[in-house]
Amino acid sequence: MFNLFKKKQPQGTKVTFKLSGLHCSSCGLSIDNALEEVDGVIESTTSYAKAESVVYFDKEKTDLKSLKKAIQKVGYQVLDQDMD
Repeated sequence: MFNLFKKKQPQGTKVTFKLSGLHCSSCGLSIDNALEEVDGVIESTTSYAKAESVVYFDKEKTDLKSLKKAIQKVGYQVLDQDMD
């Protein structure tokens, strides 16, 4: 009955990147902007407090290497990744 208020999970492959080098919430926005420019990225949500980025992507259009490269290009380091 109240499904109207539940956020639907994006389609695609989910990966969570553990990051370093984030200093503020603007860092998270920079990472999200860079990732969302990559063709095939459906959604990116980066948490400065958790130092992680959750990305949903179409693995037929992009790959993990391209996602990591986008993060590194804006000045942050990927420490680890976890695929769901």
